[in-house]
Amino acid sequence: MNDRLPRKLAAILYADVAGYSRLTGEDEDATHRVLTDYLDLIAAKIESQGGEVMHYAGDAVLARFSAVVDALSAAVAIQDDLQTRNATLPDARKVQFRIGLNLGDVIEDRGDIYGDGVNVAARLEALAQPGSICISDAVRTAVGNKLSFQYEFIGEQRVKNIEEPVRAYHVSEIGASPATSTSKKSKSVTSTLRSPGKPSLVIKPFENMSTDPEQDYFAEGLTQDITIALVKIPGLFLTMDETPSYNKSRQMTAKELGREFGVQYVLKGSVRKLGDRVRVNADLIDSSSGQHVWAERFDRELHDLFAIQDEITEEIVTAMDVKLLAGEEGRYFRQALKNPAALDTSYRGWHLLFNGTTKHDIQESQSMFEEVIRLEPKSPLGYTAAALAYWSEAALGTSDSRSLAWERAKNLALEALNLGDTTGYSHLILAMIHLSNHEYDEAMTEATDGVADRPSCNGAYAIKASVLNYLGHPAEAIEFAQYAVRLTPVYPPYYPAILASAYHDSGRHEEALAAARAAIELSDDKVEPYLTIAASSDALGRVEDAHWAVQEALRVKPDFNLAEYAESQPYREQKDLDCLVSRLRNSGLA
Repeated sequence: MNDRLPRKLAAILYADVAGYSRLTGEDEDATHRVLTDYLDLIAAKIESQGGEVMHYAGDAVLARFSAVVDALSAAVAIQDDLQTRNATLPDARKVQFRIGLNLGDVIEDRGDIYGDGVNVAARLEALAQPGSICISDAVRTAVGNKLSFQYEFIGEQRVKNIEEPVRAYHVSEIGASPATSTSKKSKSVTSTLRSPGKPSLVIKPFENMSTDPEQDYFAEGLTQDITIALVKIPGLFLTMDETPSYNKSRQMTAKELGREFGVQYVLKGSVRKLGDRVRVNADLIDSSSGQHVWAERFDRELHDLFAIQDEITEEIVTAMDVKLLAGEEGRYFRQALKNPAALDTSYRGWHLLFNGTTKHDIQESQSMFEEVIRLEPKSPLGYTAAALAYWSEAALGTSDSRSLAWERAKNLALEALNLGDTTGYSHLILAMIHLSNHEYDEAMTEATDGVADRPSCNGAYAIKASVLNYLGHPAEAIEFAQYAVRLTPVYPPYYPAILASAYHDSGRHEEALAAARAAIELSDDKVEPYLTIAASSDALGRVEDAHWAVQEALRVKPDFNLAEYAESQPYREQKDLDCLVSRLRNSGLA
């Protein structure tokens, strides 16, 4: 017997007032009068677009539509009209609604609707900025180009009580002028640094306050570990500096960091290590005003350092009023290294891995992480870090035996997951290994899990962009690569290189050229951007530009072999690879 209740496909609109408790606390009667007036307006707009209000819950409205275009049109009309009405009110008294819009199955019962389709719409509402609209990927796909709005991809969102991550978009240019970009880079590479619609933070690297410069690795390690903890918080937009040793952000003030990275808050701090004790100062600053939101000093024995990090993270979350997922799956921190020697060795390994410049540095970091495994065999952290070090050796081409490095990285990543690793690194490493082995479904699964575990990690989005592109989904790859760039305005050259490749494979060749040139501006010693320029120039009939790019590629890699390159490209569809190779051959590569 099938007990499943009947369902219908519907477009679901969920609207709620931002800061309603504060407004009613300050003036309950005035707020209620404005709210009543606004709810009447919302109901009228919904009905005029063929929708139906299902119920009101205090300051919230739930409605359904049979056509998704009508639902989005109604949402835009509501926000435009409310913006006009709010213009006459003081800023502190504006009643602004957030709107979430989803397309999904609903259960109808007793004049109301229920189910995951409704739940997702409510979660999207929480991701929207006051006065704006957040939509699901299902809505974005269904609307297509039927309405003349801008859609800004804001990543894959892990939302409460929904098993699969939700791809979400902000609908922009719906009344208010878009935020002015603080970036000077091409729009083909990075989008406008508008507010992400949730608490946003950049971490300024913690300073070493001891007299021993050798302790720099310790401050860097603490910065890295706090970042690993914060990057997992679903309600937080965390952006990062990807320059070596965070060189750019070290020189900037809190206000400069806020403007450069497009965030509301800056976390900075200092570390002083004295024997087996450590003192950590942490400061959370509002970047727009320069005011200190929260500050704390922690004095601990070295083996309690992970407890310090946990406390810092909890305090920051509280200060920023971020709501975490409930239960075990919402825990954002991982098992601590209880052995002080293991912790210190781990920090030295991270320092070498991220700041080293030679093959020896990477191999030395591997040795240190192997030592962490020996000291803490039941902790996943050593296995995860060692897997990343071996993967880096193979990916950078510095390994004497690439296949052995891949295999060691894979085994370590699997063991880390077996021990309960929650950092997300293991999933991302496995995604790239599966991709290189042409194991496409496995690569996509691991990349998706990596993004879910690291919702504010630029590297996770860049890796998934690469996987999507090789699997034949360049349009989606473009969105993920652009979001990786948005998460870190100070990004490494391979981010725009991935974006350039996705633009090429989607036939957007002018944008591919711009993104490839942006990658070259950051580093002119990588061959991939030159290959993209050659291929896209050939597609556009620009023979001289294609030949120039080929000469530059051969300058970087004199022994470049087109057949070997083709063999290394894990495209799922042979036609995609054949198209790229043909264009490179036309450009003069043999």
